[in-house]
Amino acid sequence: MSKRQQKSQASSARAASAALGSSFGTASPSAFGASSSQLSYVTEPPDLSSISDPNVVVYFRNLSKRDSTTKAKALEDIQAYITTRQEPVEEGVLEAWIHLYPRTSIDNAKSVRQSAHALQGQLAASTGKRVARYMPRAVGAWLCGLYDSDRSVAEATQHSLRQVFNTPEKIQNIRKAYQQPILEYCRNAIDRETALTLSDERTVSPDDAAAKYSRVISACIALLGSLLANLEAEERAKFQSHYESVFSDDKLWAFASHADPYIRRSLHRFLKTCLSKQPHAIQDSLELISKSYLANALNSEQTGSAYDYIDALTLLTADHPTVWTGHYKSKTSVDRRLRQFLKKGSQFGPRDFWNRLAELFRRLPDTVLPKDGADAAELLNSLNGGIIRKDESRLSLETAFDSYLEIAAIIGGRLSVEDQSKMLSELVLPIVSQYLRPQVELSQWNIPPTAVGLVSKAMQIDGMSSVVEEQWPRYTQQLVNDMKTSAPEQSKDYEKSQNAVIQQVSRLATIQKHTLSREGTATLRAVFSQTCATIIKEALAILRNRNGKPYGAAGAISQFLHHNESLVFDGQDTTQLLERFVQEDLPSLILSRSSTYLVNILYSVSKSPSFALSWSAALKAVLKENSSPAKDTALQTMLTSSSIPESFDLAASDAELQQYVKSSVHEAIIGSLEWDSFIRILQSPSKIISSSTTDYILAEMTSSLSLSEHAPYALQGLRQIVKHNPSMLRTFIATPQGSNLLQGLLLASESPDDQFAQDATAVNASIQTILSASSDTKQSVYDLIQQGLRDASQTSVSVETLVDLAKQLVKSGDSWDEMAGVFPKLDIWHAALAPFLDAAPKPSLAIANPLGGAIYLVDPHDSRSSADAIPRDADGYSSAYRITQYVTRLFKNEDLFSIENFPSEIQDSYLRNISLTVQLADDNIGLAGANGLWAAYNADVEADAISFMSDAQPFITKQLKRLHTTWSVPEVAVSLLDWATEILSRIRSDTTAHAYYTARAYSVLVADAIEISGWRSSYTAQIQEILKKIRQSKELFPLLGFLHAFREPLAASKTCERMCNEIVADLTGLDLESKPDEALRQLVLLNALIYDQEDIGQSIAKTRLIFFVKHIIPWLHSTTAGPPIIAELCRTLNIFLPLVSDLYGDHWGDILNALATSWSAAQELKESNYGIVSPIPVVHASLKLYAQLRTLTQADDPNDDLLEAWEESEQKIADGLVNLLKHSQHFPDEFHQPLKMVNDVLARQIAKVPLKHLESTEDLFPLLYVESQPVQQTAFDILHKQIPAAQEQISIDAALEKTIARLPEELLSLILEAPTVSALADDSFERNIPLQLRGYLLSWLLVFDHLEHASFKVKNDYVDHIKEGDYLPGLLNFTFDFLGHAHNKPVDVSKLDITTYTPDIEAPKRDAQWLLTHLYFLSLKHIQSLAKSWYIACKSRPIAVTLEPWTEKFISPPVISAALQSVTDWSTSQTSSDPDPDPPFAVKVAPRAREITASYTVDEQTMAMRITLPPAFPLANAHIEGINRVAVNEQKWQSWLRTSLGAITIFNGSLIDALNTFKRNVDGAMKGQSECAICYSIVGSDRKLPDKRCQTCKNLFHGACLFKWFKSSGSSSCPLCRNPFNYG
Repeated sequence: MSKRQQKSQASSARAASAALGSSFGTASPSAFGASSSQLSYVTEPPDLSSISDPNVVVYFRNLSKRDSTTKAKALEDIQAYITTRQEPVEEGVLEAWIHLYPRTSIDNAKSVRQSAHALQGQLAASTGKRVARYMPRAVGAWLCGLYDSDRSVAEATQHSLRQVFNTPEKIQNIRKAYQQPILEYCRNAIDRETALTLSDERTVSPDDAAAKYSRVISACIALLGSLLANLEAEERAKFQSHYESVFSDDKLWAFASHADPYIRRSLHRFLKTCLSKQPHAIQDSLELISKSYLANALNSEQTGSAYDYIDALTLLTADHPTVWTGHYKSKTSVDRRLRQFLKKGSQFGPRDFWNRLAELFRRLPDTVLPKDGADAAELLNSLNGGIIRKDESRLSLETAFDSYLEIAAIIGGRLSVEDQSKMLSELVLPIVSQYLRPQVELSQWNIPPTAVGLVSKAMQIDGMSSVVEEQWPRYTQQLVNDMKTSAPEQSKDYEKSQNAVIQQVSRLATIQKHTLSREGTATLRAVFSQTCATIIKEALAILRNRNGKPYGAAGAISQFLHHNESLVFDGQDTTQLLERFVQEDLPSLILSRSSTYLVNILYSVSKSPSFALSWSAALKAVLKENSSPAKDTALQTMLTSSSIPESFDLAASDAELQQYVKSSVHEAIIGSLEWDSFIRILQSPSKIISSSTTDYILAEMTSSLSLSEHAPYALQGLRQIVKHNPSMLRTFIATPQGSNLLQGLLLASESPDDQFAQDATAVNASIQTILSASSDTKQSVYDLIQQGLRDASQTSVSVETLVDLAKQLVKSGDSWDEMAGVFPKLDIWHAALAPFLDAAPKPSLAIANPLGGAIYLVDPHDSRSSADAIPRDADGYSSAYRITQYVTRLFKNEDLFSIENFPSEIQDSYLRNISLTVQLADDNIGLAGANGLWAAYNADVEADAISFMSDAQPFITKQLKRLHTTWSVPEVAVSLLDWATEILSRIRSDTTAHAYYTARAYSVLVADAIEISGWRSSYTAQIQEILKKIRQSKELFPLLGFLHAFREPLAASKTCERMCNEIVADLTGLDLESKPDEALRQLVLLNALIYDQEDIGQSIAKTRLIFFVKHIIPWLHSTTAGPPIIAELCRTLNIFLPLVSDLYGDHWGDILNALATSWSAAQELKESNYGIVSPIPVVHASLKLYAQLRTLTQADDPNDDLLEAWEESEQKIADGLVNLLKHSQHFPDEFHQPLKMVNDVLARQIAKVPLKHLESTEDLFPLLYVESQPVQQTAFDILHKQIPAAQEQISIDAALEKTIARLPEELLSLILEAPTVSALADDSFERNIPLQLRGYLLSWLLVFDHLEHASFKVKNDYVDHIKEGDYLPGLLNFTFDFLGHAHNKPVDVSKLDITTYTPDIEAPKRDAQWLLTHLYFLSLKHIQSLAKSWYIACKSRPIAVTLEPWTEKFISPPVISAALQSVTDWSTSQTSSDPDPDPPFAVKVAPRAREITASYTVDEQTMAMRITLPPAFPLANAHIEGINRVAVNEQKWQSWLRTSLGAITIFNGSLIDALNTFKRNVDGAMKGQSECAICYSIVGSDRKLPDKRCQTCKNLFHGACLFKWFKSSGSSSCPLCRNPFNYG
């Protein structure tokens, strides 16, 4: 041990010894005595010799160190040791810990205390009963942890105790079992410990030492209190002497005035516990307690413990009042100490402090309370001083003054009458005066403005009534004077002065009201009544004399009428004054500044006989006034005052007032007036608006909803009515105008203005809620729904809204009668469908149609003009479409609308009408404008139509399944066959459009029913008989409908086979020229048979079929055969030609020639709006026939004549197909399904045509911009295939003719104008990429096709051409705007293969992103210089910031890979073409390092350079560095490197160009270079060329070689000519 350590320990011992020696006169114990204290910092260290684990020894030694962090870590290590130990804890460990635990548990560091208590619990739990013998030494410190000032430490202690003693009973047993050790622990700490014994003053700051001492003492006192509170008396009696010793300890009670609040608070609570549990023991220590609590503590600081102190003092006084008298021994009188305490206020105590203070005064002995007025004044002034201290909370002010008044009452009751009166006048009355008329000089008596109860309580004090009676007239006169002298209207303090008067009167009236409500104040009523009379009389006079301008006077009267109405009308004179004033003066003053208060005065006399006249006179005076704020204020007050009596009805009957309301509402609707005044009228407690005015207002609001400029204001007014006076709407809605209001609101809820629509929806929902209980108003809503279905107009509400409205009216389980009002009338529905069923269908629909060519047979009479003229809603929907949409959507809600509850005839009609509408909708979806069921055609309308189909088809299926359940019941008379024949019998026998649509819809319906229900074979014979009858009747559409409906049951039936043979025979003998119509009918009927029933052609005799085919093939060339006949003829041949494929003859060539001729002659593939002529079905059928012929040529054993005819006509066919492709661009096919089908078939067939037959394709470039994706794609595919071969020829021609190659102008015209993102804002990517954009991007793909397959020279020409036209910036600007770079949100393309592009794999928008990214890749690959120039010049900061890292991540890797691969391929080709087996120039590529090394070997020495590509190449420049320089100087070498780099950065980024440039430079430098005549090498040892020339023989030598020669030869002569070597 060093001398310094010895000295330190010695000084510590002396300090501890001195500190301990000062305790209660006891002898100073040894500094190192173990018995001195468990808590002292000079305790002897524990014995660690019995601990076997050296690590644990280190832990305990660390626990004895001063640093808190070290201690905390040591505790954690010991906890970990105990947790992981499998064997029992050693006794040495337990002994060492018990020795250190008490001192560790009071450490200044919170974490150390927490861990100490946690470790104690863990050890106790792990050692079990072994810890019992150590408990006396540890239990005190352990339980003290429960009362630690830090909550987390207390919780840790509680948790550790529960680990061992897991019930309250067990913890209680600890207190019983270890009561003596606990008492000794606490007594030792209180008696013997000080801040100096607990902490080393050399290392611990005074504040930390004091904090530790405070924590220990407060915890020990609290622990003593817990023993008293929790142990039974008989348990405490065992150690009563110990408790009495504690109670008699003057050091304990001295803590009542200790500086630390925790100690004081613990002691005060301990005292309260002692008073409850040990009253007799306290009796013996009253002198000590009186000294500590009264003589010392009353004048000491109690901040933080004031409430506990006053509470303990109150309880002490209640039990032992002698502590204030007989046991009080201090020289300073107790009343002085009390005043000192009162002057300090609550000392930041809670509000209850003041309540306990009042309770204390009630408990004080009479001898302590003041006996005369002077002492009373001194005490109350001290109390008042404490209340108004600056540090007192304003929130406790009312409670404090309440206690003040209680104390004043207690003191006053013990004084003489004279002293009492004086005390009340000086120390209580100021509270009243200051409340009534606040004055700065009396601010110490300020109470909260709402504390009127305090004033009334003050006036209730004994003896206060006489004081008030004396002073109240003075207050009255002061108020009168204030009214008279209030500032005039011209003064700047006018409002302030008038408001002050009202405020004073309000306080006065409030005090009078509250005072009279208390007991013992009846004597003041006369005084208060006189005050009211006096002030009202003077106020009325002031109002008359000053024309109502001093509204403070009117406000004073209003306040008295509000608070003291009974006092005001006690006197007859006052009542008469008020009535006379209202009758004579008020109408003339109603527009003054006092109007608000005058109205209150007016309604206060509503029981007067003259009230009605007075009110009418006042109203007329207001209405006569021109518009002004004063008029608005007066009128609103008269109509909305809260003083209006309940039975008031004068306003509703006043005609002038009703007219005013109407005009104000009109002004609000047009936006020139706010709704505020109307809102106040709506809020009026009485009925202000008459019924007629209500109707007028709501009618005007209804009409305004349809006016865009007025609608928002009208909606705002309706919202206010719903909110404030919904009863106005109930009667109005039941009228016809009410239905218009509902319709207007529904229409408004569909406004494109989202906020307006939302507001309208909210108002409508509120109205529906109001009306839901009324049956009368329900009928209005039914009418509204019927009107919305019957009439389609621009103001019609949407179907969705009508459905929502219907759902609100119907409840689950309602019958048909109850819900019939929400369903359309059948006659309305039939009338709505009629125009569409009477309009002839478009011929194009024959391509995809259940009845096929039956369209051609419809009567050409067209009623389309009437269908086009029918009214439509804002979406272009007809009423027929709206009705069907509405019905199908209702039936989706099966819980509300169950069709099973409907009458059967209604069910059947609904099923037929929905089926008919489905067919109409299907046509209109496939062909825009097919029937005009809806007039607008866009993506939204199409989605709505598809949604309708998805609703209608399940409804039909469900209905058919429901019918199936009835057909399967034997008792039911109606079967499937009966139902089917009945519904098919409804098809008309004529050839009108109506007959066509019903045949089509009903046949589909029957076919679906058969598929769902299955077919009974017993029915087959019956339907064959029916079929014979229908055919005999020659009713065409019923026959076609029947064949399609029963196509499955009739399959392979003899009846159909016979019919087919008969038709073939009839057509074989038919003369087309004379009977074209008959030919068309027979062909349509034949196709209906052969397409509905497979293999029926096999039933025709081969010979008959051959004759038939040969007979009809010439019809393909006939001028008599129109497009319908040709189309049906091609469809027929498509089925029959495979059956006669082995037939040889010229007919194959005739068919192909006919097809080629018709295609070559084709013009626009567009049909007229009227008539039956359309080229689309013909082209479709002929293309399908051509596809069938192609299939026959590819058979295993094809017909030789067919193959020969095929080859001969292949060029003509190709020309015809290309002609079709060219002429398909004139009509978009987005909403034209037949044309789209034609284009699809055409695209497939052209794709199979050999490239050699598609030579002249320049005219195909414009097809890249057509409104048809199949045509567009086909044109692109043809051009894409043709470009590589064409580029080979162009490259050859350019090389031979030395011409400049140019890109096709037709192609460049397509990329001249780049699209923009803003221009595409209205385009949809849901179905496909917008075709204009797709055409633009495909055009760029073709441009890059030219670049990719061109030679080096042609490619450079193309790049120059693109640069001249400035085409690339438009593409790149759009690309990075679309890909999100312009918005700092570039898309992630990591999952796309950007090196290739395959259309229509991804979703449309993702497809566009893929294509744009691929084009950017191609631009970096083929036109790097242009792309980089655009990037450098880019002015968009977001693009400039995001593009390079995005390119580096996604684009540059494949670009770099492609560039390096091209160098590898070039190097390989150079090596293979070089005759030298070991060429001097070599190139090595390192793909992973992105490096290219070029080397050139000269005389076994190598010069080399390296090209390094950056990660963001080519946006970032390549880097070239020299590796080894040979034969040239540094200047020339750097020039070569710069030139090579320029080839990359300037000349389109070609790495091959850079390598070629480097090679050419080296070849040029080495060309013609002679060897050195000395070393016979071109490159010398110094890596230089021979540069020293002899002037005589002209030979070159290396300088180094010459130097060696001169040195070895001893002369400076030339080695060859021996002449002197001259360097000059």
